[in-house]
Amino acid sequence: MARSVVVSAEAVYSHEGEYVGDHVLVDEGLVKSISRGEPHVSVGKRVAVKGFLLPPLVDAHLHMRSLGASFRIVNLKGASSPEEVAKRLAAANSPIAVGRGWNEEEFRPGSRLDRRILDSYLGEKPALAVRICGHVAVANSAFIRESGVDKLFPNLVDRERGLLLEDAVSYAVSVAMKTYNNEELLRDAASALASVGVFGVSSMACSEEEVRALSLIGDALEVRVACYLRRGVEPPPKRAGARWSIVGVKLFADGSLGGRTAYLRRPYISGENEGWRGLKLLSSRDIAEEAVSNSHRGLATAVHAIGDAALDEVLEGFSNAISRGVEPGMLRVEHASLAWPNQIDRLASLRVWTVVQPLFRVSDWWLESRVGSDMLQAAYPFASMLRAGVKLALSTDAPVETYDPAETFKAAVGLCSSRLCRESESLTPRETLKLYTLNSALASGGPVAWLGRLRRGAPALFAVANVDVLNSGRKELEKLKFRGLNLAK
Repeated sequence: MARSVVVSAEAVYSHEGEYVGDHVLVDEGLVKSISRGEPHVSVGKRVAVKGFLLPPLVDAHLHMRSLGASFRIVNLKGASSPEEVAKRLAAANSPIAVGRGWNEEEFRPGSRLDRRILDSYLGEKPALAVRICGHVAVANSAFIRESGVDKLFPNLVDRERGLLLEDAVSYAVSVAMKTYNNEELLRDAASALASVGVFGVSSMACSEEEVRALSLIGDALEVRVACYLRRGVEPPPKRAGARWSIVGVKLFADGSLGGRTAYLRRPYISGENEGWRGLKLLSSRDIAEEAVSNSHRGLATAVHAIGDAALDEVLEGFSNAISRGVEPGMLRVEHASLAWPNQIDRLASLRVWTVVQPLFRVSDWWLESRVGSDMLQAAYPFASMLRAGVKLALSTDAPVETYDPAETFKAAVGLCSSRLCRESESLTPRETLKLYTLNSALASGGPVAWLGRLRRGAPALFAVANVDVLNSGRKELEKLKFRGLNLAK
């Protein structure tokens, strides 16, 4: 690569959405200057970009290893029946048939996926079908027998149905993925993300296998990675490289709304168990103790809380931890899918990070049937959070949702038809850009914290939008696509 490069674009925007010029001078892989008009310097190369140049996008919550695996395992999204799930798995050419993405809301009324259906199509071949949320799965008899998951997690496995919940799912997935090369999975994930302008991520609930792979190839990836360890995984002796680091620990206070394991203040209105409020996986005391312990080890704490009752536990736990000296910036709430005004105010006053997923507004279209219509007012209140002063960051939770940032951007600004896409709770394009760049970089930490801004000395990493994200109408924004430009290699 030539020592100096001049990049021209239709416009260059800052993370604040300000027009800052139309040319960027890059020297030795770093941004040297941004100007209106071509800089008067001798350059070795010119790159003309058709589109609008933005800071690198940052996904503050996804799963790198699982994203890489999603390109290899069976795609179960869109399956219209339990039988179709089983047929897709039966066609898999692998020792263990593993797939992800089924959603019972897309099945015919009254039907459900269970062990017997998988047994009838796969026989003695082990099979695991993970629900789209990643918190629920169904396994066939052969998989349960060979993995021993029912003996390790007797309270989280319904052997009769083949139903697995939470930690049992995580263990089952780890068994199913043992045949995959983890370095290849990370490379595939990083390549896909960089191609759409995402150059920084928080990879959540990292396993020992993912950490080992990162330590070997992390500095060769195009994407900077802040790794949040799964609870119980010890940090390795080498905790960081130039492009990756172990930043924190990921905890789970509850499960998912789709799997009816998110912990609610009141019972679900549908399902088999009357009075069921979901799974309370951690108490506020547990959360406080973990956060204090992690802080003493120099690690942040990120807690998954989808239900409103789970959020209550996290808020109380974080308040306790802060009173004991934990820095608020080292604490993150993941999801906060159901948040009431008093909880939003407390999030703001605690000054902790809240990492949300705009595409959940689209995929959770069935939410009313789970929790009732009056609960919808608490669902995904992004604008209310921002107005209250909550430190907000954006993410996809890929592979739960697509890693494509254009789809997340559109969902954030309300370009979606679900009842959850309330205009009053949608963000402006300017707000979305800042949350998807600077805020997500700061929430991620580690080497990712240096991304999210176009400034002198920053790595020459850019997201390129095909339309003007700040000055286009809704019809034009519907055509939005991002691609990555990496001149920092």
